[in-house]
Formats: sequence, structure tokens, C-alpha cells
Amino acid sequence: MLFAALLVGCVSHEGTYSPACIAYAGSNITLSDGQFVWDKFTDEMVVNDEGEVVDQFPGYPMRGTYRINGQMVLMESEQGEEMAKMYLYRRNDQNYLYTAKQYEVLQASGKSPECGLMLGGNPDDR
Repeated sequence: MLFAALLVGCVSHEGTYSPACIAYAGSNITLSDGQFVWDKFTDEMVVNDEGEVVDQFPGYPMRGTYRINGQMVLMESEQGEEMAKMYLYRRNDQNYLYTAKQYEVLQASGKSPECGLMLGGNPDDR
């Protein structure tokens, strides 16, 4: 029984978290071996006056290290800057990564955010 309890505590949080809904803009965050890669995407294309496509997310993908404190994921960029705090949450055998605001709503209402980041991405896309 103790062995089974230990296995439940060892559920991996590593992998790529993508929107749990159909999203036309958002983030993909990969957590692996204490390192993160945070990329942003959109289906919108912006073109400048010269007809060149504008990078809408300069500085992305961001890379750095992370550590977990309880359910909180603390990320630090390669430049040593503290990034946004995120929270791990497990529901129905699925791992989610929520922003602080999404996690606050979850704690207050008991309702899962509509489009948090889910390990493995949108289940409809699998």
C-alpha cells in the first residue's frame, strides 16, 4: 500500500503544456529536467510598411530553470529574472499548468479554468 502511495506522488509533471482548448493564440511551456522553454503563438500575422512579417513575441521562446514548491512552479529566465508563477494541478488523471490568476479562480470557485495549459495539449487534437 505504501509503495502504491509513493507511485502516485511520483506522477511526472514533465512535458509540454499547451492550451486545453482550441486556441488561436497562447503559450506552450515545456518543463524538463529543471529547465523550461516558454514559447508563444498566434494565427494572426502582422506585416509592417515594408511588407515584412513582424515578430509579435520578441524574446520568445524564453528559456531558463524552474523549481517546484508544492504546487507552485517558480521559473527563472536565463538572465536570472523571475518569471510569472504558475501552478500545477491534477484532475481526472491529467496535469494542468495554470497562471496565478487561473489558480486563484480555481481555489475560490472550485471550477477549472476554461483553457488552462494541459500536459500533452488539447485532447481533441490527439
